[in-house]
Amino acid sequence: MTSLIPAIVIGQTALATAHQPVSLTAKHSSPNKGPIMVDGTISFALRANFKKPKQQQGFRAAFKAGELLNFEYLIIDKAPENKMALSKLPVVTITAPDGAKSIVKFTERTKFYEPYGRTNYLFLSRFSSTAIEGIYSFAIRSKAKSAITVSTGSKEIFGEVYEPAICPTITPSNPVAITNAQAATLIGMKKKVAISCIQSLSGSHRIAQEDGQSFALTKDYRIDRVDLTLRKGFVTKVSVG
Repeated sequence: MTSLIPAIVIGQTALATAHQPVSLTAKHSSPNKGPIMVDGTISFALRANFKKPKQQQGFRAAFKAGELLNFEYLIIDKAPENKMALSKLPVVTITAPDGAKSIVKFTERTKFYEPYGRTNYLFLSRFSSTAIEGIYSFAIRSKAKSAITVSTGSKEIFGEVYEPAICPTITPSNPVAITNAQAATLIGMKKKVAISCIQSLSGSHRIAQEDGQSFALTKDYRIDRVDLTLRKGFVTKVSVG
């Protein structure tokens, strides 16, 4: 596990322009139970509130290889948030599609006024890195009663958000292609529901593993197919191809 070191500082006007708000709640208790940003390069601002230590909230974002992953960690410049010791603030862990984990490191304490919400913030971390293909998971774990804002992306355009374990409604494409974000919605679904969802997307599926038993799969790659890993009747992992 590594700590993320800022590579490119994001402009301070990013949050002020058009970051779309997303509220995380107790039901988003892990990245796999959290919302999915269909395009991780589009700007979103996510608010996480915790009532006590050791609570967790999370979300996911889809990226294509070579795209820029932008991330910001902010707190409101007002008590009690700005009075908390850094050691008491929530920890953000980012897991890449290849399983590599990074912990967000506090590197600054820069004041920023957001005019649209008329809110004073403090930037505690900002960085950019080059993404690899797939779904990035963001886990936020509390150390005390606290609240933070994290933002992702930089494109100031409307972005779509998928809900976890709910089959997305899409416009049919030709040829059929299942995206990583669409496949990610299958996690948490029951087996029959997931298969039905894939069929509604005009895709196909294979069972890669079920209750610890792995199955032999052909090595051909198909953009309309999803491989499913199942445990006790629920989808726990997916892979397009």
